[in-house]
Amino acid sequence: MPGSHCLECLMRSGIGTYILIILLVLMLFGLISVGDVLSLVFYIILGIVILGIVGVLAFRYKMNRLRRQMEENGETFRGYSWGSGHARQEKRDGEVTIQRTQAAEEKKVSSSVGDYVEYEDINDSQSR
Repeated sequence: MPGSHCLECLMRSGIGTYILIILLVLMLFGLISVGDVLSLVFYIILGIVILGIVGVLAFRYKMNRLRRQMEENGETFRGYSWGSGHARQEKRDGEVTIQRTQAAEEKKVSSSVGDYVEYEDINDSQSR
């Protein structure tokens, strides 16, 4: 049937096509003016822009809130390591802190591989 091909084309098109066709039909019969269509397009674009601005502001608010929560827990936001979640103590200048990590696993390479090299530490400050 020739009519089914036209109906099939309309089924494949998006909702924007249907809206455009309805607006054109209403304009042809004089039920709405071109100015009404342009103001409708303006308000649609304005709504999209306002939603975008609200979305960006909401994202920034969430990120700032997350950053504050992390700082309260003693974690750094810009560092490579976010810490273990425990509050860190303030360190004095020159103070050294040693943190234990998990014990190293046994060597996976057999002890017969490679040579043992003896070495001796030499202090350069004594020779000067």
